[in-house]
Amino acid sequence: MNLRQQGIIRTESGILEKQGIYFHNASSFAQQYLYYGLWGAEYVCTEPYQVNRRDFQAFLLFYIREGAMQVTYRNQCFTAKTGDVVLLDCQHPHRYAAVNQVRFSWFHFQGSASSAYCRELWHSSGAHFPDSSVLSDSFDQMLRLFQLGQEADDQISVGIHSILSHLHSRPNAQGTPVQHLSPQIARAKQWLTEHALESISIEAAADIAGLSRYHFTRRFQREAGNSPYTYLLEVRLTYAKQQLTETENSVEQIAFDCAFSSSSNFIRAFKKSTGMTPHQFRMLAY
Repeated sequence: MNLRQQGIIRTESGILEKQGIYFHNASSFAQQYLYYGLWGAEYVCTEPYQVNRRDFQAFLLFYIREGAMQVTYRNQCFTAKTGDVVLLDCQHPHRYAAVNQVRFSWFHFQGSASSAYCRELWHSSGAHFPDSSVLSDSFDQMLRLFQLGQEADDQISVGIHSILSHLHSRPNAQGTPVQHLSPQIARAKQWLTEHALESISIEAAADIAGLSRYHFTRRFQREAGNSPYTYLLEVRLTYAKQQLTETENSVEQIAFDCAFSSSSNFIRAFKKSTGMTPHQFRMLAY
């Protein structure tokens, strides 16, 4: 059974109106490197419309235009209403059903970082994104693009990424803004940035945050996405790249200015980060 046969419910009942289904045959390049659409439509449905799936290797985005949809997904049950968006990883069992009469746009997609993005959104915000009416035109555009050929692959990829990016940057399902940095970690990160070219310690940054080194390191990793040491190293290497491209200072002088303990440590760290030595980077820049 192919993907299309798995994904389409041939015995759906309760559909009053249908625009689509619009299928998109993405190029092999898009399937390997981009987000790409599979198929989508706009439905007007009433009870007893419902879909139950246990395992389907694709992702699904809904936009509720009018009415409401009852959704069960990953041990959560919620009602998506007018202006809401729902994002499902269909490999997890899920069910959605019309509540009275509902009009909604939907499309299946795959590719690129779909799985990672969906997982990140689930952990930060869940699967339900209320008050997302700003995305109405984006769903309209996606269905129009699905009707075009492979020349629309790039636009479809950008459109899918734009929707996911908007969902990632908005308040979560409980209306609480997604907080990437707590005040303590934000304060310590700013301090690390301002003092990166000095001989400083992670313990000192932990003191700024008012945390033990152990708890500071764990919190920083969780909130900022990397360790305090890695962040400090990135800031120093960024400054080193500026020096390499904007001055004629020696590698030894740049290593000293960027608070590396020795030029050999600087060269080793620089090559690990960029894949080239400081000298090679300087030559490439010119």
